Amino acid sequence: MANVALIVHLDINAQALSEFLELARAHGTNSQRIEAGCLRFDVLVSTERDNHVVLVEVYEDDAALESHWNSKHMARYLEQVDGMIENRERYRCEC
Repeated sequence: MANVALIVHLDINAQALSEFLELARAHGTNSQRIEAGCLRFDVLVSTERDNHVVLVEVYEDDAALESHWNSKHMARYLEQVDGMIENRERYRCEC
């Protein structure tokens, strides 16, 4: 069975970028530590587009991704970053 990757492009409110990055990086670290099925979680900052962040997440399988989406720490993260994200494009890939 193939691993599942999420590539998420985010445009962040300029005033919230520093706080968002702190929260997103902590969320990525927590996801890898807490979730056995979270294989990778990178937070990338574009050098070509202002206030643009790319999340690269890799999960063992669809069940691991579903578990991530339904986790308490995911709900908390979404509450924390509410209003910071101006635009989101999410791509699900197999790897």
